[in-house]
Amino acid sequence: MSKIIGSSLPRIDGIAKVTGKACYPSDYSFPNMLYLKLVRATEAHANILSIDIHLCQGVEGVYCFTADDVYENSYGSIIKDQPVFAKDKVRFYGEPLALIAADTLEKANYYAQLVKVSYEPLAVVDDPVEALKEGSPKLHKGGNLLAHIPFTKGEPEQAFRESFLVLEDDFQVPVVDHLYLERESGVSYLDEQGVLTLIAGTQNPFYDREEISRCLGIPLDKVRVHSAIIGGGFGGKDGITVQLFLALVTQKTSLPAKLVFSREESLGTSYKRHAAKIHIKVGFEQSGRITAYQATIYFDTGAYAALGPAVLGLGIEHASGPYEIPNVSLDGYLSYTNKPAASAMRGFGAPQTSFAMETLLNRAAKILEIDPIQLRYRNALYKGAEGCLGHTIEYSAGLKEALALLGKSPLWREQAINTDPLIGYGMAAGYLSCGMGKGLPDHAKVEVESLTDGTYVVKIGTVEIGQGSNTLFVQLAAETLQVSPDRIKVIMGDTALTHESGSTAASRTSYICGNALLKAVEDLKRQRKAGISYPIGIGESVFPEVKKSDLGIGLPHSMYTFIVQAAKVRVLKTGEIELLDVYAVTEAGRVINPMALEGQIQGGIIMGIGYALSEKLEFIEGIPKNLSLASYLIPTCLDSPAITAVHVTEYEESGPMGLKGAGEVGTVVIAPAIAAAVSSVVGRPITELPISREKLVLN
Repeated sequence: MSKIIGSSLPRIDGIAKVTGKACYPSDYSFPNMLYLKLVRATEAHANILSIDIHLCQGVEGVYCFTADDVYENSYGSIIKDQPVFAKDKVRFYGEPLALIAADTLEKANYYAQLVKVSYEPLAVVDDPVEALKEGSPKLHKGGNLLAHIPFTKGEPEQAFRESFLVLEDDFQVPVVDHLYLERESGVSYLDEQGVLTLIAGTQNPFYDREEISRCLGIPLDKVRVHSAIIGGGFGGKDGITVQLFLALVTQKTSLPAKLVFSREESLGTSYKRHAAKIHIKVGFEQSGRITAYQATIYFDTGAYAALGPAVLGLGIEHASGPYEIPNVSLDGYLSYTNKPAASAMRGFGAPQTSFAMETLLNRAAKILEIDPIQLRYRNALYKGAEGCLGHTIEYSAGLKEALALLGKSPLWREQAINTDPLIGYGMAAGYLSCGMGKGLPDHAKVEVESLTDGTYVVKIGTVEIGQGSNTLFVQLAAETLQVSPDRIKVIMGDTALTHESGSTAASRTSYICGNALLKAVEDLKRQRKAGISYPIGIGESVFPEVKKSDLGIGLPHSMYTFIVQAAKVRVLKTGEIELLDVYAVTEAGRVINPMALEGQIQGGIIMGIGYALSEKLEFIEGIPKNLSLASYLIPTCLDSPAITAVHVTEYEESGPMGLKGAGEVGTVVIAPAIAAAVSSVVGRPITELPISREKLVLN
């Protein structure tokens, strides 16, 4: 048998996807199925005076639902502050007010237009700083401040006074969308036992089941949720999208139901990456050692909490970068505004704050006349170092090795011989935490079953959302069972067939479920030795936490994946930016599948290129304006540069066969690397994303 671990095993779902045989949620249909259409708010902030549905009532094959039909009209991952249907007040444009179900999609669309809503418009809150000022209209009874995280260690003010160089600036990053190809969608039906069954694009089916049970008053054992093949998640499907609407219709009618968001609905109303306004100040010794860091951070969480408090926490934790800094002051604010709820998105708060820190580090390197790689090397975290929140880095940290490899790369070395003034180079370093964080449940339970035909079934409660974890689990199982990969079948993300293992998020899935899988195989082998012919092994795993922390739930994290990236650009006199080359070095423990890791890093880089150069959801008085792929611009294959993605290996002793998670880290710092390259050509600092072609020309 050929080597399995360390080989680039092709994705086990690849053939089905490229041949069109894979079934995504929108591909499912059932006899007598109802088609759903949401009635959405046409105001961004308003009191609701009335919702008139009488024209939809009494029509054969048409059903209408409002807040009055919901048992418990509130949901949320952290705070139950979001209504299933708005009843008294609208807090963002496109908020659901009513739901039409009909026996044809055309009927559903037609009758949705007949629902009449009367409003009393209110002043719109669209800025996270202005939202917290006295006199600003309140979105919620408690005001517009959802969360505040302060933290100080050492003596920052004294350290700034004693520093050789102090730099500070303001930074701003926009609202952006996940823009997955598969829009939010799903189907629901009653099975033969009367269990309400949901097939949806979801990153957390067990959470969905709990919310359906609670909001609709259905016993938990009468609800089943399982994920179909998913066409991209990136955090945007880690929460309620279509699930409650589908379940409500099937509960009330006993008929199957189907809901697929339009692209306009997805862009205009789904979860977003948080916009942010950030002020940072950094002190340096003449040698380049960082002496102090201070940041004031405002995250725009939109109308409802979703995962916003956790995103702010992670943004705070990563704000000063993967560096050892003795004096730190952090002040983070999370504000409600009249926009769609911002929640999880690849990088989870780190891309926003990393952009600010990495930009100032590149500026300092130029002033101090130190190579930017060397500047970072002198400050880089290592195993045993103290992190920015005062915790010890207890697990593998190969940042210095990654920096050294980037310094030897052809891209970085060619700067010395470049003579074209329109070509620039830039780099950045970053990291991303793995796991849920201090004090949060972070557990996995995996089952491995031995069948009579010599094959094995691995059952895992997390979801394959395109990251390739199902293939990795096949490799881990095949290696430990000493069988070929084709004898392993993986079942994932089904509340009826798998054990709860938390959300497919936080770069945790491969690590925690991989460890549980290895323990399940050990249990299976013990049973087989005891004489059981076809055993079922059970394995459980808990993500490690930092030993101590007084920062509250979720902070800090115990483990990180590291990355360094360099970019080469050409900036034309018209302001057009041509991204020519990217070189990335990742440290994610032992690499189980090199091709899979390379694909994740490349995909993360492409997403970060959009963040740097083109993507921004525009709002005017709370109303989103660029709701099509013609106006919300994401990178295409024509915009993608040559990308080299390599890795350094730091075997993580606690991980399954030495690995750490790496699904998100590729997105974290490519934007500041590109910004640094552009800045080196134009000779001006870049403090706002996306980089404006017009500003490059006008300034």
